[in-house]
Amino acid sequence: MAAELAFKVGLDFDDGLHYYYAKKMGLKLISFDKDFDKTDIERLEPHDVLRTS
Repeated sequence: MAAELAFKVGLDFDDGLHYYYAKKMGLKLISFDKDFDKTDIERLEPHDVLRTS
């Protein structure tokens, strides 16, 4: 299932696994990998979610 979904959105297999589980669980992706930008899930970079204090 993850491999088919990855192919449909244009990701390689490992990115497809991350995409599949994020989509299934309703999560955002936290990654520097801009390939996720072509999907329907929001991608954040680590600095977007880390607190600095």
